[in-house]
Amino acid sequence: MGSSHIFATIFFGISSEKTRTNAEFAKLYLNKLRLEEVFNMKTIFRSIGLAMLAAVFVAAGSNSALAQAGCDNPEEIEALDKKIRENYAKNATLKIAIDNGKQFLEKYGACEAPKEFADWLKAQMPKWEERYKKFSEGEEMKKIFARFDAGITSDNPDEVYAAGREILAKQPDNLNIMVPMAMSGILASYKNNNKYADESVKLSNTIISKLKAGAQPTEGKKNAAGEGTYGALKLEFTKQEALDELAFGNAYITNSVKKDKKAALPMYYELSQSSPKYKNEPRVYGAIGDYYLEESTKLSKEIPPMIEKQKALPTDEEKIKMDAEIEAKIAMFNGYAERALDAFARAYKLAPSGTPAEKTYKDTVYKVIVDLYKSRFEKETGINEYIAAAVAKPFPNPMSEVKPVSDPKPETSTTNTTSSTPAATKPATNGKTAVTTKP
Repeated sequence: MGSSHIFATIFFGISSEKTRTNAEFAKLYLNKLRLEEVFNMKTIFRSIGLAMLAAVFVAAGSNSALAQAGCDNPEEIEALDKKIRENYAKNATLKIAIDNGKQFLEKYGACEAPKEFADWLKAQMPKWEERYKKFSEGEEMKKIFARFDAGITSDNPDEVYAAGREILAKQPDNLNIMVPMAMSGILASYKNNNKYADESVKLSNTIISKLKAGAQPTEGKKNAAGEGTYGALKLEFTKQEALDELAFGNAYITNSVKKDKKAALPMYYELSQSSPKYKNEPRVYGAIGDYYLEESTKLSKEIPPMIEKQKALPTDEEKIKMDAEIEAKIAMFNGYAERALDAFARAYKLAPSGTPAEKTYKDTVYKVIVDLYKSRFEKETGINEYIAAAVAKPFPNPMSEVKPVSDPKPETSTTNTTSSTPAATKPATNGKTAVTTKP
C-alpha cells in the first residue's frame, strides 16, 4: 500500500466521522506521527501537499484536539520535533535540542496530540541541561589548560599563574598545576623577576608537604623510566626531583630575594644532607659561606675601634679588662671565619670550571678563601692544604652554635700589660661574597 493511499485512508477516516471525540482524534494523530518514521512523512507531505493536511484538521471540526488554542500548527510541531531528535544525542549540538525543547514545551506541552512526546521531553530536559552544563565547563577548562600549557612552553609566568589560579579554583589539589606554577615563579626569580616569589614559596611548601605525606601522581603519568611524575611539559618532575627543585628554589628566594640569609641556612643544610642533586651543588655551600662571611666581617670591623678605645684608657687595670673583651671578640671572629672557610672550601672543591661562567665562579670563591684565610691566620701559606683538610671532615650543621676559637697567646714580657698585638694585627676582611645566583 502506497504512503499516499495510507494517508488518504487516515484522512477519510477522520473526515467521514465528524462525531469522533478529541481523544480518538489525538490517537489518530499520534498514529500519523508514528507513520512518519516508517514511511518518511516528508515524502508524504510532498505528495499530498499542505492543503490536504490542513483539510485534515478542518475535517476534524470542533472536536479535534488540535483545535485547542495554539495547538493547530503541525508544521512547527514537526520542525521542533525534528530539531530535538537530531541534536540531543551529541554534546556539541545539545544546546540546539535544549532550546527547541523549551520552545516545544512552552507552545505545545499541554496539547493532546503530541502528549506522548511532550511527556518524554519533560523527563529529558533536566538531564540534558545538566549534561550540557558539564560539557560547557569542560570546554571552558580545555581553553584554560591550553593557556596554561602555552605559558609553560613560552616561559611566561604571567600566563602560567593566570591560568593556573583559575584551574586551582576548581581543582585545588591538582599537583600537576601547582608544581609548574611554583617552578615558574622560582625560575623567574633566578632571572631577577620576583613578581611571584612569595606565591611560589607558599605553593612550594604546600607541594612539599603533600609529597612527603604520600600524594600520588595522576594515574598513568610517568616518565620514560616508568617513574611517576608531577607537573606538565618541561616542568614535569619525579617526586625526588620536585622536592629538590622546590626546596632549592625556596632557599634561594629566602636567601637572595628576601635577604634573610640566616633563615635560609637550614634549607641549604637539608639539601646538602639529603638531596641527590644539590648535595653536590657548590652554590648550596657558597650561600652558607656567605652568611658566615658577613658575620665575620661585622665582627672584624668591631675590633679596631675597641683597640683604639683601649689605648685611650687611663689605667692599666682598665686596659687589662678591655683586653679580655677584645680577645673574646677576636675568638668569635675566628669561629665565624672558620665556618665560612669550611663552607667555601666545599663550594670551591665542587665547583666545575668547564665554561667561562663556571671558571669565574670557582675563581671568585677561591679569592674569598684566600682573603678570609689571611684574616683568620695572618699568613698566606697552607691554603690548599687547609681546603683539603676541611672537605674531609663532616659538614658542620649551620644551626649549631658557633663557638669562639682562641689562639694561643704569644709570649710577652711581664711589663707588657696590654697585650693588644693579636687584635691590632687582625686585618678586616674585604667583604666580598661568593656568587649565589643561578648562572
